[in-house]
Amino acid sequence: MSTRIAACAALVVTALLAVSCGSDSNGAGSSGDIYDNPALEIYDNEHTTATQLHLPAGASADYTVIPPYGEEHSPIPLTCGIYSATPSFEMVVHAMEHGAVVLWYAPESLSADDIAALTEIAARHLNDSDYAIQAPYGGLDVPLMLIAWGVRLPLDSVDERAIEQFFDEFHDEAPEHLTAGGCATAR
Repeated sequence: MSTRIAACAALVVTALLAVSCGSDSNGAGSSGDIYDNPALEIYDNEHTTATQLHLPAGASADYTVIPPYGEEHSPIPLTCGIYSATPSFEMVVHAMEHGAVVLWYAPESLSADDIAALTEIAARHLNDSDYAIQAPYGGLDVPLMLIAWGVRLPLDSVDERAIEQFFDEFHDEAPEHLTAGGCATAR
């Protein structure tokens, strides 16, 4: 009887270890909690407060991190959508202030198939009325950078699970919510 109990206990411990030690390619635990990902950058500072400054129209900002996660920005938000050229950071930041998620990608680091997969994900979110922006940026040191107000997540690939988790957690989590009218979706 004690051998049988010990065998059952060993199976339970093995199963628990398998569940707790699992991880995906970007370091997030199998629990699916985006906060378990060691690459997640969270900024809770003077640049993410609700009292952000609008620059004069056409002025540029001197951001502390590129691509930016917050800070001063254009008085005009970028219209959400899928872009083939790099838009103004100042306009993108205003869209993020209203809850948009930005998918910046390094065009030289992703294949055409990867970019198509990313575009499909972004288009799905736009069709669901999520505020999303997809745009290339050649200055990235990673293939893909997800950014929302006060958070950034670098990715080595188009990881749909990580992208969905990022949207679930950070979409519309900003000083001015979507209903404040900052990032209309281009149709």
